[in-house]
Amino acid sequence: MSSTETDVYRDVADDPRECGRELLVLDAVHARISPRSEVLRVLPHRDRRMVGAWCFVDLYGPRPVTDGDAMHVAPHPHTGLQTVSWLVSGRVRHRDSLGSVADVVPGRVAVMTAGAGIAHSEDVVVPAGSEGEAVDRGDEGAAVLHGAQLWVALPDEQRWGAKAFTLHEPAPSTVVDGVGVAVFSGALAGLVGPEQAFTPLLGAELTPAADGDGRGGARGDGRARLTLEASYEHLLAPLSGEVTVEGVTVGTGQGLFLGTHRASLEVALSPDARVLLLRGTPFEEEIVMWWNFVGRTHEEVVEARERWNAGGDPRFGEVDYPDGERLAAPPLPSVRLRARGRRR
Repeated sequence: MSSTETDVYRDVADDPRECGRELLVLDAVHARISPRSEVLRVLPHRDRRMVGAWCFVDLYGPRPVTDGDAMHVAPHPHTGLQTVSWLVSGRVRHRDSLGSVADVVPGRVAVMTAGAGIAHSEDVVVPAGSEGEAVDRGDEGAAVLHGAQLWVALPDEQRWGAKAFTLHEPAPSTVVDGVGVAVFSGALAGLVGPEQAFTPLLGAELTPAADGDGRGGARGDGRARLTLEASYEHLLAPLSGEVTVEGVTVGTGQGLFLGTHRASLEVALSPDARVLLLRGTPFEEEIVMWWNFVGRTHEEVVEARERWNAGGDPRFGEVDYPDGERLAAPPLPSVRLRARGRRR
């Protein structure tokens, strides 16, 4: 997914406080990712830029796609990161400069590693018979789009590596007390997700417990005590409904950041809740994040922007896309881009 917000990070001094036992509510901002599509952006936030290596959390939907106004993000580049796509409903067609064409569907996490550079596109598959224009249409299209697009910053030793894309098998799931848990990255509750990252991370979805697998069926009471890693930072981000932790309730359009030094966590989910749980060890490297690029210096981002806009650069490659459409990188800001740490 592409960001059209070129001033994602504000020029705010880093907070010198340690984050132990910190609890912080993050109010998402509305961000437009294409002329047709707007999302709720939880990270980066002016009060918290990263949670572990998770550096970008966009939530979208639920939104009907039967009116011809479907999400359509033309080919665009990425550097220095992994994209992690997780759907609740809908079907999104991924194309990239490796030649991959894959449909992202609920329960199957899609992970794209940019390394030194990659290009890709994302288009909702619109149900056959819908009115209006659509890039992709078929009988397998779903009427409602709902999901999350996440970015993971690559550590310095991996960020110049090869590009890659994998659509994984369905994420394993279990029930902990009254909560269903599906793990798509890392490990939780005895489960190991299909995607293993370059830094210690967790990506999971929490729902009120269901018979069998936590992704539908008879609902449980939505309460559980989860065992945590005390060295990790955590983020709870509702895709729907609400979650309550330590007397604080957050709903859709908010995130709840929890600092390190927690051995366990009691969560209470509303009956309609579907909540992302993201965690990771503190990411100690400072990064420059602008548009769709993650780097370490102003000069790196300038070079990536120039090479993408020039076109035909093997660093990014080309996406086989209808009409040859592609997104151009916007103008750079008038001030020098500065590397920043994970705090505000």
